[in-house]
Amino acid sequence: PTRRSSDPFDNQPGTEVTLFDHLRVSLNHVTANLGPHMLPLIGRADWNDCLNLNCFSWDPNESFQTTENKSEGSQAESLMIAGLFVVTAKDYVDLCRRLAVEGAVDSTSVLSTVDFTAEADRMQQAVDAMITAVKKHGWDGQWYLRAYDYYGRKIGSHENSEGKIFIESQGWCTMAQIGADEGMVDKSLDACKQYLECEHGMVLNSPAFSKYIYEYGEISSYPEGYKENAGIFCHNNPWVIIGETVAH
Repeated sequence: PTRRSSDPFDNQPGTEVTLFDHLRVSLNHVTANLGPHMLPLIGRADWNDCLNLNCFSWDPNESFQTTENKSEGSQAESLMIAGLFVVTAKDYVDLCRRLAVEGAVDSTSVLSTVDFTAEADRMQQAVDAMITAVKKHGWDGQWYLRAYDYYGRKIGSHENSEGKIFIESQGWCTMAQIGADEGMVDKSLDACKQYLECEHGMVLNSPAFSKYIYEYGEISSYPEGYKENAGIFCHNNPWVIIGETVAH
């Protein structure tokens, strides 16, 4: 059966769909939920679930993983999701073009009705639009912004007093090669080395937050250098390494 993008994935027998359909639904979710800068809305979180841009509490000891998600009316957008979207959507476009050329879909499959060339063209337009949005609204001069908060204010900018640069958006936007021809990728990687690198690896953000920030949530509730507040996470250091290998 054909699944509508609004249908829940409830694991009910008879509602199974192809992996390709899951990919399409996932990418469509991003393109259908863009903020005022045409960047992906962050929802409860992107990857860093301690950067709680839509979950507010005056009590830093509250569990931000269970507190109310106030996404309605939010302008919070994620540059990490933007980079991740470009990386994965490019692969999706390549997949569609390969399927269109090879005709590798059995005639009895539900995918036999898919116009892969048209689907590739549609998603390529979305990729191009996202790249344009990142270049216009997600570049801070020397590195990529991390996000826009609930009120549409920059996070991960030289304009901020703390948390001027974050690793997540540098990793994914350099992997996506957004702005490579304009020198953005090289500048971002240089900024990672200058501001994030230490003897144990790259920290998540710099400088660390020294006080609780209501609009940012749990990330600013930890001591400096602990956990998500400028700690070192082994699984996103490789994002920057991959960005380096793709660029060079």
